[in-house]
Amino acid sequence: MANKTIKIAHLYYDILNLYGENGNVRALVKYLEKHGVKVVVEFLSLEDQIKFEDYDFVYIGSGTIENILLVLEDLRKYAAEIKNAINNGVFFLITGDSLAMFGKKFVDEKHKYDGLGIFDYVAKRIDFRILGDQFYECPYIEQKVIGFQNRETVIDEYNGESLFNVAKGTGYKPNIKQEGIIKNNFWGTYSLGPILVRNPYLNEYLVKKLMKKNKIKYSPIEKDISYKAYEEYWNNFGEN
Repeated sequence: MANKTIKIAHLYYDILNLYGENGNVRALVKYLEKHGVKVVVEFLSLEDQIKFEDYDFVYIGSGTIENILLVLEDLRKYAAEIKNAINNGVFFLITGDSLAMFGKKFVDEKHKYDGLGIFDYVAKRIDFRILGDQFYECPYIEQKVIGFQNRETVIDEYNGESLFNVAKGTGYKPNIKQEGIIKNNFWGTYSLGPILVRNPYLNEYLVKKLMKKNKIKYSPIEKDISYKAYEEYWNNFGEN
């Protein structure tokens, strides 16, 4: 199994890439390749056929609400397949307002759309933007997570497990201390940045889990410049 290829599906890469969110895929690939893992990334968009079980990792970045609604329409035919993939341990990372697609409903000021129904929450479009730096505690790593939000949706009625606890900033809706959602290897977060670029310890944890799932031996490697950038940012800005 040491020679296994990790397959990544970067979905809707052309229309869901606000704030350079494709950097998350680049960061993930870079770390995997440093560990000697062969990686194949397939770029798929509207009208392409997607077989979720063919991939080890699925990524969807953030985008405008208009583009998210286009993608939601395209993804509906895959709802059952996505559920199965999550239950079978396929890794997912969903960022920004794209989280709105995965609940049971998405509501704006004029319309109510059926979501994918993967989770029970309701996503709501708000009439203001939630904007600014974020700092989180993550139960899976010792280091805090640096994030950034620029969004116009919130999640309501969510009773599942959260990915982060908010040290400074906004949760998946205002005035709560939980951010992001997690189920098995599915991660969803409003944080941009891109989050894996800015948080090498989080990226390292994700790589370790991905390699373990695919029965590839993990050994620590020398830390690169991204760790220094993380430490410098934290020392200069921290939670001030």
